[in-house]
Amino acid sequence: MKAVIRNARFLWLLSSQIALTLGDGLMRMGLVEVLREHQHFDKRVEIAKLSFAVAVPGLIFGPLVMVVLDRWQRRSVLIISDLIRGVVVLAIAFWLLPLLSGQVENRGLQLVYWMTGVLGIIATFYLAARSALLPNLVDTGDLVHANTIFGITLALATVGGITLGGLIAERVGVLATVLANVVMCLASAALLWKIRMVPHATTATEYPGTRNGWTELRIGLEYLWTHATAVPLVLLNGVFMFIVGILAVVFVGYAMDTLQLSTSQVGYLALAGGAGAAAGIGSLSTEHRWTKSTWFPVAHLAIMGGALVMLALTVRIWVATIGIVLLGGVIATMLIYFDARLQAQVEDARRGAVFAARGMLTSATMIVAFWLQFGTALFRRTSAPTVFFWLGLGSMVVAVLAGIMVQARKQTATTATVA
Repeated sequence: MKAVIRNARFLWLLSSQIALTLGDGLMRMGLVEVLREHQHFDKRVEIAKLSFAVAVPGLIFGPLVMVVLDRWQRRSVLIISDLIRGVVVLAIAFWLLPLLSGQVENRGLQLVYWMTGVLGIIATFYLAARSALLPNLVDTGDLVHANTIFGITLALATVGGITLGGLIAERVGVLATVLANVVMCLASAALLWKIRMVPHATTATEYPGTRNGWTELRIGLEYLWTHATAVPLVLLNGVFMFIVGILAVVFVGYAMDTLQLSTSQVGYLALAGGAGAAAGIGSLSTEHRWTKSTWFPVAHLAIMGGALVMLALTVRIWVATIGIVLLGGVIATMLIYFDARLQAQVEDARRGAVFAARGMLTSATMIVAFWLQFGTALFRRTSAPTVFFWLGLGSMVVAVLAGIMVQARKQTATTATVA
């Protein structure tokens, strides 16, 4: 752990992501305040549409990322992405200005969806590059510690940004939250520039004969498919993110309509999720053998199901807070579990492609999750507690199925050993 904390390159990356996460949380709550102030917007539907716009590019551009990302230096991808992100967020601020200043009373959010889609394209490259870059900055033996520190810090930055965003949006104004995000994007790019590192392996240097795009895509997919652990982890991550996608959209409607909270109070409730995330991620730093167990994701899916059912059956804020703490802990630790396992087991020159493939499947599952909530009358008519109840039962069913798969794999491995 001390070696990671003393690693200057890791700290520059961490600092840049703190800035970016704070800015994202500020703007997110600014947009929530826009939906709250203008009652003609359906909060759940509009949030689902915005989330859909972010997720779609991951599926569409995922194959391109698999082909080209491992050709480039990942640090450069992050810096350029942050600069473009800052320009797009500034454009969002200018577009919202007439609505926020009262020059127009009703204005659709279609253009915001398109600009959010551009942010989604950037994120498709960005998240895969960031996950693939971390093993280039720290030793393989320190990956769990690095991901733990990363996870705890970004969880706190997320809830901090959401909490501050709710307060600033209500008391200062929505425009301040959006412009603050522009500043954070520029700060992130500056911090990434401070990282000094030896150029890492790329497909251009390791596999010079595969410059054709389709050839690289085919080889990348074959590598992923034949890898012993990558495919199960990517598939399980996709199922998990489908559940998270439903939860992320329904949460705001649940907090405002069922619990009757204001925008700033929603931010306070998010603090409970941040506390749970910090506690859950902190438990990973113990490196107890259960954190490496194949039963780890099974147990967490079961806990997630129980927490969702708890939210469905209560209107008491203190009970809901306990449920949010549990969900925060489960979501954060599961994401770190997936990242650490993939980072440690995939070779450097193919790591970007594997994380891009994971991003594609994640986008596909979340697209379905978001579309269900604004594209189907059933979900639009269904109350948030009811959605939570069935989502919780679904999580428990997935946990049982995953447990059966784990047991089957153990029996197969035992039979192969005996043979």
